[in-house]
Amino acid sequence: MKHVCTVVAALLIAVAEASAQGAAQQAQLRVIVVDQTGGGIPAATIRITPPDGAAPLEQLADERGVTTLQNLPVGLVQMHVESPGFEPVDAAVMLRRGANNQTITLQVAGLQEAVVVADTSTDDTRGNSLTTTLEADDIKDLSDDPDELQAQLEALTGGAGAVFQVDGFRGGRLPSKEQIRQIRFRNNSFSADNHEAGRVQVEIVTRPGLTAWNGNANMGLRSDVLNARNPFSDTEAPEQFRRFAVGTRGPLVKNRTSVRVNVDGNRSYDGATIFAETPDGAVNGVVKRPVEATNVTLGLDHGITKNSTLRAEFRTSNSENRNQGVGDFSMPERAFTRSYDERQLRTSVQTVLGKKLNELRVQFNDEKSSQIASLNAPTIIVIDAFTSGGANVNNLTNNRTWEVSDDFDFNVRKHAMRVGMRLEGGTYQQQDGRNQSGTFTFGSLDAYEAGTPTSFTQRVGHVKTDFGQYQLGVYWQDDFRINRTLSLSAGVRQEAQTNLDDRLNLMPRIGYTWNPFGWKTTVRGGYGIFHDWFGTDLYDQTQRVNGEDQSDILILNPGFPNPGSSGTFLTGGLVVADPAMKMPYVHQASVGVERPLSPSLTVQASLAIQRGDSQLRSVNINAPDASGVRPQPGVGTITQIQSSGKSVLDRAVVGFNYRIPKYRFFMVSNYTLSNIRNYADNPLSLPANSLDPDAEWGPASQDVRHRFTTLVNFPLPWSIRANINGNIQSGTPYTIITGKDDNGDGVTNDRPAGVGRNSERGALRSEVSMRVTRGVGFGGTPAGTQNQTGARAGGPPPGAPPGGGGGAGFGGPGGAQTNQRFTVEFYAQAFNLLNHTNYQNYSGNMQSSFFLSPPSASQPRRVELGMQFRF
Repeated sequence: MKHVCTVVAALLIAVAEASAQGAAQQAQLRVIVVDQTGGGIPAATIRITPPDGAAPLEQLADERGVTTLQNLPVGLVQMHVESPGFEPVDAAVMLRRGANNQTITLQVAGLQEAVVVADTSTDDTRGNSLTTTLEADDIKDLSDDPDELQAQLEALTGGAGAVFQVDGFRGGRLPSKEQIRQIRFRNNSFSADNHEAGRVQVEIVTRPGLTAWNGNANMGLRSDVLNARNPFSDTEAPEQFRRFAVGTRGPLVKNRTSVRVNVDGNRSYDGATIFAETPDGAVNGVVKRPVEATNVTLGLDHGITKNSTLRAEFRTSNSENRNQGVGDFSMPERAFTRSYDERQLRTSVQTVLGKKLNELRVQFNDEKSSQIASLNAPTIIVIDAFTSGGANVNNLTNNRTWEVSDDFDFNVRKHAMRVGMRLEGGTYQQQDGRNQSGTFTFGSLDAYEAGTPTSFTQRVGHVKTDFGQYQLGVYWQDDFRINRTLSLSAGVRQEAQTNLDDRLNLMPRIGYTWNPFGWKTTVRGGYGIFHDWFGTDLYDQTQRVNGEDQSDILILNPGFPNPGSSGTFLTGGLVVADPAMKMPYVHQASVGVERPLSPSLTVQASLAIQRGDSQLRSVNINAPDASGVRPQPGVGTITQIQSSGKSVLDRAVVGFNYRIPKYRFFMVSNYTLSNIRNYADNPLSLPANSLDPDAEWGPASQDVRHRFTTLVNFPLPWSIRANINGNIQSGTPYTIITGKDDNGDGVTNDRPAGVGRNSERGALRSEVSMRVTRGVGFGGTPAGTQNQTGARAGGPPPGAPPGGGGGAGFGGPGGAQTNQRFTVEFYAQAFNLLNHTNYQNYSGNMQSSFFLSPPSASQPRRVELGMQFRF
């Protein structure tokens, strides 16, 4: 509590200081020095020369490439920026009263000639998005595990969802934390090169490693000895987490060719809780779920010429997860094993042609996966009571995909333009034997004891699908400044794909950046249309379950355990695509405001509106009418995928970030209020009544009305650093069902009269995680290196805070002695630190004893210990 109070006090003091500085008749300049990848350059030299003949003011950037120069004269000054191994920059800068911002991009000597100098308050026009950036220091305190790191970054999107890009490539596994130089969050981007609507673009820039060799090795251990007990288990759930990673990167030819190698993986297991009710009584148990995963990455960065750079990366991954599909109501015999192998090759070439820039990216993926059930037997589902029998999964998948994209940036007078394309394609092979043993569905435990299931379904036939799909997006974007307070962007995108006849899909985009009340306040907004693809997984179902190679059997009111002994027998069930199907799309509009309240504190607020049309949903076009007569008598369910759905999203976000670089203090927080409604959460989900599919309109499964997230990095006494991640959100929706198939359509999802889909809400969820680290340096100071305050070895720079790199007392920078050749860092982190019980998977079956109650909770408190070695 003491430290929390200190943080709050620091925030209030910063706001007060901002008011005092606003009255000052002098300027201050915050300079961010980055390389051509966008990563901060530590200890860069910034020299400001006033026009009145006064002595130049020189200062060194911190380890993130950031520095703030105070008490500067208002007017035109000369700025010089340099750093060893980079081409220096000279520029004239007009300083206004109060806070000014400049971003300087230095190019590696011998690789690039182009230099970019931008005022970040007005020139961030790429899609006119609101942007938040995590620098090297902010990233350093996050999780070492790439999967956990991805979850942390997704939480910071406030529920909007994330599209990850690593050095311009979409998707794939995140690199290790040690390879990352910078992470940018772009919200509400209307850039024409953006395919996805609504979701936050998380752009990750890695380290090129052109100047010096460095590396790391780390390990993390977690055990049930330190964990809390899951409230749905009578015993401690078994868990052992053993994670490892080792990597190195550096130059083969200094400032021209560098390589990087990284190996990481884990050998772990956790426990899935079973909380069910059977005719023999309650079942409360835990099943161990082992995991083995290994990832190897090899990378190369090479300066082909002075104006052309090559980057290539090869990654191989494999994993095996056993005892999947078990937990909650599912019994141990439902287990299956999931295996996954991937080979990925990425390469890009960036070329500077005068003031023009071209970047070509090529990616190949070879993915193989399988799901094999432990038991081949019929599945018995007693809704929200227990599920037993076989898992009914048996599939093998091999997808070979590729992607080619190209962006060409050029200027025409005041217009900064980009034209580009992204072509994706691949071959998809799948051998799928799902539900070959059949599935009995009972509406209640009483029905099971009476031996009266509502339905029996079985997929017959065995087929291997093999098809190709290709999709193309081309775009043009123009960013230009109308005057000193207003910038506009206009663009258009066109997308088309095979396996869908809808070929003309133009998407206009427009955005703006406006400074209506002086340069401190920036308004960003825009409008655009965004299309989405018809996925290969859906197309695969239409090719597979075609009534010839595979079809579905449906028996209403079957016998048990012999389904054919009674009931209504229906054959020929299939999955088809509506001949009139279109590519789904959304209209999106947003407006956002950002304003620095002080050099340390920036506030953002935004409102986004989406209206989706031609959204994918499914309808049983062979559903019986009120008299029980089907359009095709004797035929079962015909699932037709249609683009007849709609969706609505309204989202308001208020956030701030607060940074004190001198003490390595950083906080980013946001509150999100949202409303998301649609007709279906899954394109293959059938409505309760296919004769009235519009009755499904209601909250989406991801409709979380209120959400607050925060990330805080701060120092503690004795050179300890701490990181806190917090997430509080209101409950997610779920649906009330009767547990009966009253309309005889073969799907037990009927609702009571007057009750809509997803009408109920679960409980509030809350989770706070914390990580503390303490580093120790040794091995002496390498010649010519600099400590984290930017000083040459041998002493701190003028004006450096007491404590130097070590931060001996509270308020110092904290962490490791980074001016040492070697560093060993020890850490402890706790997930769900407060051990809050977060209930999940609420039952909506009116005939279940769990009705309106949850059968499980997410993970309780878990504690991990580990260490990191850097050189």
